[in-house]
Amino acid sequence: MADCRFDVALNFPVDEGVGEVLSGLRVYSPRERSSAADIWEYVRASRVFINAFTPVDAGLLRDKGCLELIVLTSTGFDHVDVEAAAGVGVCVANQPEVITEAVAEYVVAAVLAALRGVVAGHMYTPRWAREGWPSHLAGFLVRGRSVGLLGAGRIGQSVAFKLAALGAGPFYYYSRSRKPGLEAVLGAKRLEPRELFSRSMILVNSLPLTGETRGLVTAGLLRLLPRGAVYVNVGRGGTEEPGAVEAVASEREDLYFVLDVHPEEPLPPSSGRMRLHGNPRVVMTPHIAGSSRESMTATRLLAAMQARDYLERGCVWNPVNGACRECPSQRVGLDEAIAMARRLLGV
Repeated sequence: MADCRFDVALNFPVDEGVGEVLSGLRVYSPRERSSAADIWEYVRASRVFINAFTPVDAGLLRDKGCLELIVLTSTGFDHVDVEAAAGVGVCVANQPEVITEAVAEYVVAAVLAALRGVVAGHMYTPRWAREGWPSHLAGFLVRGRSVGLLGAGRIGQSVAFKLAALGAGPFYYYSRSRKPGLEAVLGAKRLEPRELFSRSMILVNSLPLTGETRGLVTAGLLRLLPRGAVYVNVGRGGTEEPGAVEAVASEREDLYFVLDVHPEEPLPPSSGRMRLHGNPRVVMTPHIAGSSRESMTATRLLAAMQARDYLERGCVWNPVNGACRECPSQRVGLDEAIAMARRLLGV
């Protein structure tokens, strides 16, 4: 018989906001951020586990104890074996809303940085007095550029509407299902990958990593991009064929790349991807697209609220593996969550 000593276990220290949400519950929290494996004895003694970015595999889940729900502080859930969790009756839920906004804003900022030569200009500035005004760094406008969405979920759609506000278009997308909202509001057209790449001057990859998407972006697809196009990956590095980006970036000096996710994370110095660092046509960052101060604070608050709702109402807001009942409504909307985070941050 499992010893259910806790209502909620976390793998990070409780802060003021999370502590207030979970007040009155029996909570386990470590003194510093820990892996799920390191604290599993406490997780299995809890009904709910709030997990910040650590792997939970089938081996751990076989010894689930009291565990009924894993609430993630992220949108992505490929670090948890969601099928194994469902198989032992453990629900998994994520936090898509606030992170969606952070990622979409990053995409717009990074696309502008790439196309307008912000990175290249920064690198050139020390040479300016010696070599003169850099006319060769004149970039391209976003306005009137076709946009392709490789993945048209929350992130892809938010990116599309933000780019539309800058005058981009027309819009295309690849998705397993039709997106009537995109089609109705932006006139977006659903395409297969080859046609999507060949038509898109801004190609945004926001795909999750699944058996279907692993290695989907091949060198052949990247070579179809029109002259002057920018390829953005804020999905998962594993959706790219190994070495494809590096090969095409070295072949096509007319293309731009925005790479926030990578084949290995963190990137080792020996990685072929590191050869792109310093390339003026490449904006490369260490998986920070979703990491605004507000999003990091708000997702923990929302995860704590989901945990409390589950314990009190028996449902969750954003189930991803069908092992529990979805609440009819989310307690806190996007704008309220951001406002709560800013109050806690004092900004």
